[in-house]
Amino acid sequence: MTSIKIQFLVQMTCDSCVKAVRKSLENVDGVKSVEVDLAKGSVVVDSTLPTLNLLKRLESTGKLIAIKGYAGSIAAVSILEAGDKSVKGVIRFVQATPDTCIIDGTVDGLRPGNYNLEVHECGDLSEGCSSIGNIFNPASYFGKRTYGSLGEVSAERNGRSEFRLEDKVLKLSDIIGRSFVVSTQTNEKSSIPVSCGIIARSAGLFQNPKTICACDGTTIWDEVSKPNSKSSL
Repeated sequence: MTSIKIQFLVQMTCDSCVKAVRKSLENVDGVKSVEVDLAKGSVVVDSTLPTLNLLKRLESTGKLIAIKGYAGSIAAVSILEAGDKSVKGVIRFVQATPDTCIIDGTVDGLRPGNYNLEVHECGDLSEGCSSIGNIFNPASYFGKRTYGSLGEVSAERNGRSEFRLEDKVLKLSDIIGRSFVVSTQTNEKSSIPVSCGIIARSAGLFQNPKTICACDGTTIWDEVSKPNSKSSL
């Protein structure tokens, strides 16, 4: 599996905090390296594990954690905000190599069962998931699958689906501004969107220096502490 570096902001105040952070990721299969900078509150993890898995391990230290950025030529995020109101999720994309796009997501509020992951043509949510067009399939693409058909994932009894996919077809530069969709399959050629969100470019590694929101002065720790914060999904 392809590993990527993920930067977390961790509320650390002393060397004991650094030791706790290192211990939370020590001898964990899938973690290749951990770089901790106490002065900057930065923890960079090189790993093949889903982001949520790493986040939970860091949160076990009792510290506040926020995701800051991903290594790769391009990074993007989609926040599910249309469709079934009970479904919430954050999906992150990284072009880890020219031939590998990593799709890392957590979706909650689903009925247990199998779901399709798709990229649709349009980023127009004016009519919810009804205005996003068809599954994206550019005319220049001649592969065996539909370009925007990313595969199938399952939701557990608790309604959560966690996934980390490595896609050898998708190019992140082709899909920014389009929509990410979780759908149910009705037959071999048709599916019904359950939830969707626009795919928007996000910060790469060390490209997000903000710790205070310029609009209202809210600190990143105030934001992370909110219930259902997107930084902790």
